[in-house]
Order: sequence, then C-alpha cells, then structure tokens
Amino acid sequence: MFTFLCKKFQQFLRSERGMTLPLTALSMVAAVVLSGIAVDTGRAQMVQSKLQFSLDAAGLAAGSTVSTSTLNTEVAKYLNANFNGYMGSTLTGSSVVANSANTTFTLSATATVPSTFMGVVGVNTITVTANSQISRAVTGLELVMVLDNTGSMADSAGGSTSKIQALQTAANTLVTTLFGGASTSTNGKLWVGIVPFSQAVNVGTTHTTWMNTTFDNAISTMPVTQGPGWGTTSWSGCVDARQSGYDVTDDPPSSSNTNTLFDTYYWPSDNLTYGSPYNNTPNAAYNDWATPVYNKCVTSRGHTTCSSSSSCTANSSTTCTITSYTYPSNMGTSTEGPNLLCPQQVTPMTNSATTLTTAINGMVAQGDTVISEGMAWGWRMLSPRWQGQWGGTMNANNLPLAYNTTGMIKALVLVTDGENTIDNTAHGAYWFLENNRVGSTNSTTAVSDMDSKTLSICTAMKAQGIYIYTIGLGTDGGINTAELQSCATAVNYAFTSPTTTQLSGIFSAIGDSLSNLRVSK
Repeated sequence: MFTFLCKKFQQFLRSERGMTLPLTALSMVAAVVLSGIAVDTGRAQMVQSKLQFSLDAAGLAAGSTVSTSTLNTEVAKYLNANFNGYMGSTLTGSSVVANSANTTFTLSATATVPSTFMGVVGVNTITVTANSQISRAVTGLELVMVLDNTGSMADSAGGSTSKIQALQTAANTLVTTLFGGASTSTNGKLWVGIVPFSQAVNVGTTHTTWMNTTFDNAISTMPVTQGPGWGTTSWSGCVDARQSGYDVTDDPPSSSNTNTLFDTYYWPSDNLTYGSPYNNTPNAAYNDWATPVYNKCVTSRGHTTCSSSSSCTANSSTTCTITSYTYPSNMGTSTEGPNLLCPQQVTPMTNSATTLTTAINGMVAQGDTVISEGMAWGWRMLSPRWQGQWGGTMNANNLPLAYNTTGMIKALVLVTDGENTIDNTAHGAYWFLENNRVGSTNSTTAVSDMDSKTLSICTAMKAQGIYIYTIGLGTDGGINTAELQSCATAVNYAFTSPTTTQLSGIFSAIGDSLSNLRVSK
C-alpha cells in the first residue's frame, strides 16, 4: 500500500496539470489590472474631452475682451467655470498667448485625473492636456451709435452718476473693445459713427447741397415786418424732419425732388407771431430771444397796443412800425435763440477711436425726444444710397458700402431713456404740435404716429440686413419697452438697463456679439 501511494505521489509531481490553478489565479489578476487600466484610461479620455471643450469655450469668451493684459486671468476664470472639477479631476495650469495683432490666441491647459484601479501598481493620477487656438475673424463692421442726448439724460438712474455720464462711459468702453485699445483701426474693416439726437439731429453746416435753399433763404432774409431772421447768430446745423413721407426713408437729397431736401431747424422767438410758414402761437416766452423795437407807443383806453421802447413817445397814432429788434447776449444752442436745444453734431463713420471718444465726451443732455429722427439719420449713415454724400473719411473709403458686401456687416445701437414727445412748448424736427407736421394736433395721436414712424424705419433697416440693438435706460416709466423690442433685430438684441451701472455691461455684451470670434484650430 505504501509503495502504491508513493508511486501516485511521484506521478502527481510529474504531472503538468498541477499548474492550472496558480496560472488561472495569475491570469485573473492580470485581467483585473488590465480592466482597471482600461477604466482609468477611459475616464482620462472623458476628462480630456471635457478639458478641450472647456478650453475652447474659455478662449472664445476671454478672446472677446481684446485686452492682452487680462487674457490669462479671463481664460482661467472661464476654464474653471466650464470644467468645474469634472469627474473629480483637478486643473493644474493654463496659459494663453496672443499674437502681436491680437487676432490669434494660442491656449493650453492641463489637469490631473485620480485613478481608481491603477493605484494598485503605483499610478495614482493621470495627467491630461488640451490645446486650442482662437482667431478673431476679420469680418468688417460698419456701426452707428444712435444716442439719446435729451434733457432727462441729465437725471440719475440709480447712484450718483447721471444717465448721460453712464452713456459716455459705456460708449467709450464699446469703442475701446472694438478698436482693441488702439487709437486708429488700420485694416480698413472697422468704421463707427455717432448720431446724437434730442428733438432734432445736427448734420453740420457744410452739407449745403442737402438743403432746401428756398426755405433757408426765406428765414435768413426774413423782412423786419415778419421776423428777425437769425439775429446775432447763424444756423448751427440741425434740420427739420422731411415731409410727404420722406422722413422715414433713406432717399438721398436731390435738387430734382425738393421733397428729399432738408429745411433748416429754426425756433422762432416765442413772443412773435409770424406769417406762413412760420406761424406759431406764443407759449409763455420760453424762448423769447427777439424783442421788437417800435417807432411809436400807442395807448388806448389804458392799454398799450404797441410794445414800448426807451425811445418811444406815446401819441394818438394808430400806426406802429417795427424798426429793429434787440437780442440777448447768450443766443447759444443751450440757452436761447433760433438754434435752441440743437444737439451736438453727428460724427460720420470713421476709423479713429480718438475722434469717436472726443465726440462721445462732448455730448450734453438737453431737449425733448424724437427717436424717429435719430433712427432715420442712423440709417442714412449706413445706407449705400448715401455713398458720396457725407464727405471726408466716408467719401475717401467709399462708405457706406453696399448691403451684403462680402466680409462686412452693418449694425446700429440705439440708446434712449424716453419715448417720442411733441407739444406746443418746444420746437423740434416736426415743429410744434399745433403745426400738424406729424399728422395730428392731438398729442396722443401724434406720439402714436411718431412711434409708427420709428418702427417703419426699424423694419426697413432690418429688411436690408442691418442688425439693430436697442437699450432702454432707466426705470422712470417713460420708456416704450414694447417699441424698443419691436425695433430690435430679435428679442435678445433688446436690452433694459434699470441702472446706470448695468449699462457698461450691456455695451460689453454687444461688443462681444460684434467681435464674431471662431475656433480656428
């Protein structure tokens, strides 16, 4: 028996089948390790994909800031927000480098992923990397800012800053963003203009071919029996709204059609009553800038029937003649005179950030609100039908370009804190309410007609592919929010800024929208 057992034991030792169990055990360990590596590698790939997506998004967001001094900070901020410790991983670094022209940004980022199974072989983390390149598209831009300069803009919309001051700050921010901090754009792709508006728009005094000389000469040479002309001052450049439907069109001025020409803005002295077409009813001498001097003073039944002067001697004559007029010494646009409340002159589209900043900083809050005229002149500055009309830089560069020119877009930004107004106390582009130049002498109907004119202009611009952004500033209840939303290209192009502090953020958002960035690599 013992011999039998020894033989069997020796056979067992010589048999290879005895290795199956340990080999199977080793194979199972290897399979587990390989599976763990596969799981950890898969997780690392998912994290790398998230890191790449987050880096691209961060580059697009940060690239719109333009300022190279803050690029790394902005990339890190957006990268952290988008990546957000995905799958327990940790960002370990990021960088961004801009080229000399600020048109291309090269980005990189790294992150570590904690392993789950690979730790058994001493690998506790896996490092992943992502690289991206953001290019600023060279798409060109023609932009006109139509900016409210009315009297209510002197008020505050929260805080100690007035609305006009906040508008100046925000508009300058947009200029800095678009120009990348440079004083001039030299690539021939960026052109920006400004249309300040109140109750009229000031086109400047050099565009004599735009003017209805018959009307202008009638005012300039107005006889003493009718009125004093311009007194001691001269026309400042404001114009009336055109009539016969041309107030809502982009028809360029032509001598062959006098309806397309413009009449000079002229606020008559309120203590005088003129004949046609200057007739108006006196309104408490709000702009009493011309005082007639009569040759006689006549008193009848205790009432003076002719205005008196120091040289006038009362007598029984019933005939009084105006021999001259006296004028105040302060006949400026913000005080009194025929140019009263005429706003700052428009700035035709230019590639000079310095010119734009000077114009923005020179804006003054005064006057009533005629939004339709601001929009009409914004359109005329962008309309190719006006090519060759504006002179200067615009003529030298064949601006405005044709609609849908390859590589160019057209946009307009409207900012206002009020709604269209017209009454009998202020002379504007549509004269006094009683003159019926809007289409009604009823104030409610006239304002509604002006709103319709505004929307008609907006609709015509959008039909030509012009992007319209609108901003309603303040919360005093005077903003026609529905009109601004209808005027804008889309709902997300219409903004409301309850406070002045929010205005710069809105302008920055518009600047981001206009920057048109893309991932190039």
